[in-house]
Amino acid sequence: MTDTVIEIHGKKVLLLEHAVEHDVLPDPCSTDIWVINHNDEWMVRRFLRHMVRSKNIKIYLKPIFLQKEFKKFYITKDNHLKYLSDGYIKGLDIIDKIPLIEQITSFVGKYADKRNHENFTENNFFIQKTFDYYYTRKKRIIPVLKHKSLTGYSYPRIETYFYNNREAFINSRMLLQEAYTKNWLSRHYVDTSHLCHNCSSGFLNYREVCPKCSHHNLKASNIIHHFRCAYVGVEKDFIFKDKLVCPKCSSELRNLGVDYDKPGKIFNCRNKKCGHEFQDAPVGVHCVDCDTEQAPHELVVRKIYEYEITAQGMQAGLYS
Repeated sequence: MTDTVIEIHGKKVLLLEHAVEHDVLPDPCSTDIWVINHNDEWMVRRFLRHMVRSKNIKIYLKPIFLQKEFKKFYITKDNHLKYLSDGYIKGLDIIDKIPLIEQITSFVGKYADKRNHENFTENNFFIQKTFDYYYTRKKRIIPVLKHKSLTGYSYPRIETYFYNNREAFINSRMLLQEAYTKNWLSRHYVDTSHLCHNCSSGFLNYREVCPKCSHHNLKASNIIHHFRCAYVGVEKDFIFKDKLVCPKCSSELRNLGVDYDKPGKIFNCRNKKCGHEFQDAPVGVHCVDCDTEQAPHELVVRKIYEYEITAQGMQAGLYS
């Protein structure tokens, strides 16, 4: 069974259905453009990843589009299909995409013989593939929020080169840093991430802990300061028949800010072996992914950037 080829505005369009279902990359030379014609998000993602990971410039640069008619099947919390493709088209209307298609076709024709992956180190080939894509698409390399990403941010296309989250995080950042250091990319600040010092995960739980035993099951009570007699104590000592009554002078406290204030809290550690009472509770950080406990100052701070190819990067990508 083969997929359907149609001609639109003088361009041969391959409607990918069988190829997506069986994860088979078609002959890239037989048509000008590929269009996903399948509504299964998992299969579409698998096919696009296969395409991005290809070592053949005619495949990894192939113009490929999703159909807006299938968009409702692709929208999930971490849907990044559009970042692995050239976006959506409606009703197979490619007229606005023809300049892009012709630009990519011209680039591939000119540089295909110079992209033999055996002539590159693995890292340099990944950098070259990244340059080829973002240069032909005239796009910046933008970090995207992603719930399932190790750090909460993803560079979807570059991370697709790798096969697990940790490898994708480490190697994609190394590639971008290398290209930036060589002045092939410029960068612009987007955000700051705080990551586990053990596994680099951003899936962290912040909680107050006991400064004596580090237990995190704490009970917090308000401290009350009675203005008239200057007595200070925990709120439970003031409660008398659903009212607040000062245990020192027996006056009823009616109005917060007039009769009394609440200048802070006191914490009680619920660990039976501890029971420590304290006023200032330090914050502990628990990594959900690797179970490591750490203090906030032990977290690894990483800046998140978007990147853009520089003039020097263009020279290196096109002629080096």
